[in-house]
Amino acid sequence: MGYSDKEVLEKIGKGQDDEVLKYLYARVFPTVKQYIHSNSGDIEEAKDIFQDAILIFYRHVKTKRFDDTHPIAGFIYSVSRNLWINYYTRVKAKKTELTHEQEELEHDDNVLSELITQEREQQVLQVFAELGTRCKDLLINTVFHKLSMKEICDKMGFTTENSAKTQHYKCKQRLIDLVGNNKTFKNLLQ
Repeated sequence: MGYSDKEVLEKIGKGQDDEVLKYLYARVFPTVKQYIHSNSGDIEEAKDIFQDAILIFYRHVKTKRFDDTHPIAGFIYSVSRNLWINYYTRVKAKKTELTHEQEELEHDDNVLSELITQEREQQVLQVFAELGTRCKDLLINTVFHKLSMKEICDKMGFTTENSAKTQHYKCKQRLIDLVGNNKTFKNLLQ
């Protein structure tokens, strides 16, 4: 049985979580599982990441921070992807020594490369430009250059690693919000 995003939010508000969870697992989990599998993950990791993303989604809904103009499936997929990237770089990448070719493939397979198509590249650049120079530099240094928080502190002038981590989180959230407010991306994520 399918639900509209509005119905999903209403059911969560009424405490009908079991129905919603079954629906979200049927609708969104296969996409998340495919993404994680194609990025060196296994089924158990996909389940864990998806469950964490569902918890984040529920927390946003319960605290009224979820913007109901965003597609729910896109939101959960984006959160899952970000959780996987963080998990992979923190845990899995340290366990595996990457060859030069693998590093090049990983570099090409970043958060934006999945969203970019020839027709939408201008939209990506516009959204990225709206982040502001500091956020853009911070995300480039963490995602593309894979600098540690200590290296980022030295390079960008943060006083502590915690302040760099906090700013990094805020910048990622701002990027997610900007992408969510962009109609081109909304259609892409549905």
